[in-house]
Amino acid sequence: MISGPPQMGESSPGIGPPRPVSIVKNPQFVRLWAIGGFTSTMMWLDMLVIALLTLDLTGSPFLVSLTFFLRFTPMLFGMGIGVIADRVNRKYMMAFGLAVQVVVAAVLASLVLTDAIEYWHLAVGAFITGTVMASEFPVRRTMIGEVVEPDQVGRAVALESGTSAGSRILGPIIGGAFFATVGPGGGFMLGVVLYGLGFLTALSMPYRPPEREVVSTGPFQQIREGVSYINGSRLMVSTLVVTLLMNIFGFPYVSQQPVVAREHLMVNDVLVGALQSIEGLGAFIGATLIVVFARPGHYTRIYLYGSLLFLVAAVVYSRSDWYWFSFGTVFLGGFGMASFAAMQSAIMIYAASPSMRARVMGSVAMFIGLGPIGQIIIGVLADLIDPRTAILITAGIGLFTVLASAVVFPILRSSRAMELDREHRLARARESQDASR
Repeated sequence: MISGPPQMGESSPGIGPPRPVSIVKNPQFVRLWAIGGFTSTMMWLDMLVIALLTLDLTGSPFLVSLTFFLRFTPMLFGMGIGVIADRVNRKYMMAFGLAVQVVVAAVLASLVLTDAIEYWHLAVGAFITGTVMASEFPVRRTMIGEVVEPDQVGRAVALESGTSAGSRILGPIIGGAFFATVGPGGGFMLGVVLYGLGFLTALSMPYRPPEREVVSTGPFQQIREGVSYINGSRLMVSTLVVTLLMNIFGFPYVSQQPVVAREHLMVNDVLVGALQSIEGLGAFIGATLIVVFARPGHYTRIYLYGSLLFLVAAVVYSRSDWYWFSFGTVFLGGFGMASFAAMQSAIMIYAASPSMRARVMGSVAMFIGLGPIGQIIIGVLADLIDPRTAILITAGIGLFTVLASAVVFPILRSSRAMELDREHRLARARESQDASR
């Protein structure tokens, strides 16, 4: 018999719905949460510093986008990383990745401080860091699903996303301030500290891997099983389709956002950082509202409408001529970003069986890994036309295609999406059993 996740409010017999604060009393979750805060703060700082440093070294908006392409391309191997994560202790895999990030940040800081930095150093560093980032979904976020109760997954991921959003408030403003004062080397040195703290926190985490089935099949067979499992869920398929569209046509605008702010809105690097930080504030507030109010029946609609809000904000930003209007627009876009980021993981973790979670989350990373195609597209358009028009074209296409997805996949608009998906799986299982008789 196939069973789905517990209904809203279920935890264990005789126990009522858990309070939202209960997850912060879980020492395993708290450490995973802290590691996410350290690494996401550095990720947003790093993305701004590398974008501005690339622009200073090369003067090319295309090469700015190329560094983002190299950072996100390794996510294409997300499903394979998920298979590896099913065979090893995820805690040590996470700690190893953090150690690699410490080394990369230290090397880049040294190159900047000795005035030996070149564009190819940034490109290689972005690729190595991106390779570690590719393990985020099948390792750390899968661990969150393992250490909290099933009906707390949405709150846990939303709280995690809220922290990420808070780090986006700090990261860019610190990065912009460092860039304008002590220089980019200071930003990379901070990375050594933050990644180092994450590494020590990972080693101190009291994590016991859950019991897993003995793996008797090869990695390629496991990947095929994962693909087949996802294909059997309309909810997962539709979530991955929107993930793909957002990463190809929506999020590439982030790489051109500082270019537009510096070259069109004509503001200094501190205000460039503030622009990205206010988007983080919007995302933080949005994620906080999700923690307090969201229930499993809300997940898909929050995901869909949040994605549309982000795309609308990107389109409006591309047409703005006034910094403070852009400031407000980007703030609203942050709400959409938080809705997309929190619910993307929550839907996939909640809908997947424990034995499939790493591969399912690996598929999320893989679809994010297709996003660098969008970085190349927006970079070419920015060089051929201009960055503002490039954002308008790509975000406009994203808005149209996500709206089309809402029509093609009505489950995204349903308050019973989780129940409908479970019913669909049960029906497929019965059909399979009848066919085998």
